[in-house]
Amino acid sequence: MGSETLRNIIIIINVLLFIVTFLLFLVLLFHKLHVERRAKRLDELRETYLADLARRFYDPSHPVSPPGNALEYEALGNVVATMLVNVSGEMAVNVRRCVRELGVDAYYRRMLESRRWVRRFVAVEKLGFFRFPELKSVFETVLAEEKDHRIIPKAVWALSVIAQRSDLPTINQVLKNPLFMSSKFNEYIYTNIIRSFREHEQEALFVEVLGELMADAELPVLLKRDIIQACGAEMFHPAQKLVLDCFSRFHDVAEMRIACIRTLERFSAVDEEWLLSECLRDPDWRIRGVAAKNAYLYSPNIIPPLRDLLHDESYHVRINSALALAKMGEAGLDVLVAETQSEDRFVRDVSQYVLKRLIYAS
Repeated sequence: MGSETLRNIIIIINVLLFIVTFLLFLVLLFHKLHVERRAKRLDELRETYLADLARRFYDPSHPVSPPGNALEYEALGNVVATMLVNVSGEMAVNVRRCVRELGVDAYYRRMLESRRWVRRFVAVEKLGFFRFPELKSVFETVLAEEKDHRIIPKAVWALSVIAQRSDLPTINQVLKNPLFMSSKFNEYIYTNIIRSFREHEQEALFVEVLGELMADAELPVLLKRDIIQACGAEMFHPAQKLVLDCFSRFHDVAEMRIACIRTLERFSAVDEEWLLSECLRDPDWRIRGVAAKNAYLYSPNIIPPLRDLLHDESYHVRINSALALAKMGEAGLDVLVAETQSEDRFVRDVSQYVLKRLIYAS
């Protein structure tokens, strides 16, 4: 091959590379323009639907044009989902009525058959916001047949917001897998379930269900812990007696006892001071630390045990005890001031640290 031929080949390759690069640039440019135009149109549709729906609530005769294409369905779906998150009562009922009339729920149910996981994910999410009881079977089918692990958590969430007693086995079957999501996710799901029972005025029934869950030998203890913490997060006071029972029943499981302590403290169960005193003397430093954190909610009788915990071998217990004493008024502050002269340098350090924090904060 001569040098002239080689030169021509190199020129041809460079020209081809230039053409390909230029074409790719044009594709990216047109795609950018398309995305920006679509986003602008989507915002315009959202504003239109929001204005129409708001007017519809005050003037039932005002017409709302049904969506005619995917973009309009997406805009309307976003608007009603946002409204349902922020409204309740009669207004939420009106929004759901519009969803049915305009066929938005039917559109997203059809989207569940898409081959693209992103579209199925969006469909489950939007249907979850609508909170129609008849969608339970849809979410159960998704949980039974869906193979994409990114959609399963969303389906569990969607079912949890409308869950009743018969739905709990399906949800628990997913949550009991130790490799599925996290403890915080489990707690969040059960806060939704508690709200659903409350909305149907079935708090007493949920207490009964809660007792059955705690007695279920097949349900992992860590999931039971998450359920107890959900009761605390949702301030579900009717469960207080059951939480006390769980503290005794699971006496050998530190994680469960910690969850019970935190939940009772959220309930401000100050009449259970005997339980707090027991926890402050517990051999497990984690339980002592959790108990000390909110001990200031209790009577001044708890000050002597807190003072003893300033000498605890665990830093976390010492700092939580000092912070609790700082919130117990003059009697607690007197203890901290006195302990700044302690022969134990760790006690002196933690007492001085908390007192300095108070000075800087004031």
